[in-house]
Formats: sequence, structure tokens, C-alpha cells
Amino acid sequence: MATVLESVGDYLVTNSHGTLGVNLFLGTLPESPDVCTAVYENAGTPPSFTMGSGGIAIDYPMLQIVCRAAKEDYPGARDEAEAIRNLLASVTDVTISGLNVLRIEPMGNVNLLGVDPKQRPLVSVNFRCLVRR
Repeated sequence: MATVLESVGDYLVTNSHGTLGVNLFLGTLPESPDVCTAVYENAGTPPSFTMGSGGIAIDYPMLQIVCRAAKEDYPGARDEAEAIRNLLASVTDVTISGLNVLRIEPMGNVNLLGVDPKQRPLVSVNFRCLVRR
């Protein structure tokens, strides 16, 4: 079974938001290309348990999407992050790469992180995922 990181990466590819290893990266933001997106996973919050099974019923991992655009193209980075935010917010009770994702919740709006040393804008949006085990 894929991780939430891999599943969301696959979902972004399927929905025309990049190509893995070309302009969409999991867990890293390489120096090039200028225009690209990175998906990072975070610990999230404690899982939910069910009575009787003794195991985890629902996990709540967190994700951060970071979009970078060409030098001084803040609107380009922001527009891509907002499009991804809207796409992932529409996910409800689907199986992606073998992982049952109940919901992907944006944890706020698009956030400017600043610019990198090459003056390329970086914006982020954070999500909480609900994953059935």
C-alpha cells in the first residue's frame, strides 16, 4: 500500500499537476527546474482507534505542498498552489494507489514563504488527511 505522500503525488499527476521527478517531487524541492511543486509529509495528529479491533482505525497525517515559480512570478506560484488546494479539498472517500482517503482538508489559505536565493517565489498550502486503515 502506498503512503499518503505517494498517493497524493499520484493524484496530482493524474489530475495534470505535474510529472513525478520532472516538475513534481516528493519530500524534496530540487534546485531545478524553476517551476515545480514539492509535496512533504508531516506527523499530523494522533490516530483514532475502534473498540474491539485494538488497531488504528483512522490516521491523520499532514501534508505541505510547496509551489515555486519562475523569478518574480508570484502569481504563477500562487495560482498553482490555489488550484492544488481546490483539487485536494474536493477529495472525499476515494481510494488512491490502494490507500482509502476519506478526506483531504486544507488547513488554511495559500501562504507566501518568501523567495529563494534566485528570487523565485515559494508558496505553500497545508492539509490534514483522514486515512482509513
